[in-house]
Amino acid sequence: MISLSGCLSEDEKPTNEVEEIRLNDLTMKGTHNSYHVKTPGIASLNPENNYTHANLDIQADRLGVRQFELDVYYVPGMGLRVYHTPLDPSTNCEGFSGCMNVLLNWSIENPKHAPLWIFVEPKDLPFVVDELNILQMINDEITSTWPAEKIVTPSEVQGDETDLRTAIITKGWPTLEESRGKTLFVLLDKSEIRDQYIANNPRLENQTMFAIVDENHSLASVISFVNPMTHGDRLREASEMGFMVRTRPDEATVEARENNYSRFELALNSGAHFITTDFPGSDLDIQYSIWLPEGPVMCNKYTAPPHCTTRTIEGWGNYTPFSNP
Repeated sequence: MISLSGCLSEDEKPTNEVEEIRLNDLTMKGTHNSYHVKTPGIASLNPENNYTHANLDIQADRLGVRQFELDVYYVPGMGLRVYHTPLDPSTNCEGFSGCMNVLLNWSIENPKHAPLWIFVEPKDLPFVVDELNILQMINDEITSTWPAEKIVTPSEVQGDETDLRTAIITKGWPTLEESRGKTLFVLLDKSEIRDQYIANNPRLENQTMFAIVDENHSLASVISFVNPMTHGDRLREASEMGFMVRTRPDEATVEARENNYSRFELALNSGAHFITTDFPGSDLDIQYSIWLPEGPVMCNKYTAPPHCTTRTIEGWGNYTPFSNP
């Protein structure tokens, strides 16, 4: 695939003053269940599953998606597989490493892109994850697929600070310029699985995935407030503290069925860094779609410095947004 994403013209190339823009100064579009394809018959029975995503590289290249989510199951004899549920199994990429390779190839072809974020959600029961050491399988598959020099790890962000939270609040995230072409991985879980991960890796040393915890935890880095309508104040506070915050402009296809953008407007103005949708513009059967108004990656409304401009973060490339009503 030949792409113009991330290829900036001479007058769009970042200047020295933009080099100090940090990762938490950005707001980007993400997709929920980025692999998901409607399963015939299931979508009509359960409207929550009535959405289809384009292939991952098309999402990155044409739809401006920079944050992805992959649900992972362990299947005996097949390894780590990506799908929604056994009753809703259709997917645009089946193996975990195969899904990652699609995005890795796009990243290699577009080396100046703003960093990608890949959220990984183990879907097996907690005791299965623990017994089979699936979290370590996930980490090993990430490190065997993704080149180390293209990953920003928790240890790298923490540096010499006592813990990750302290590093983010005092030193901050890496700069955009030193992170171009790289990827960050996040464990998308708040259950026993997340607790196991932290218990086994209290400082996340030698691990690729950040953990989603609350703002006061020593590993606080990425925070998730799914509904900007009920967590708006807390969301903004976490953003202004320096944490990367995820929220959703739509959920369970409710907003899409009503063609209602009020939740998106709240998400867009909330200070969130990841606006994670089921409808990035690839589902032609549904009128509702989410497009960031200023390009693939925007300057965060509350954290970005005054000199931040969208075109110096990343060129428009192939991103051609439709207008949100």
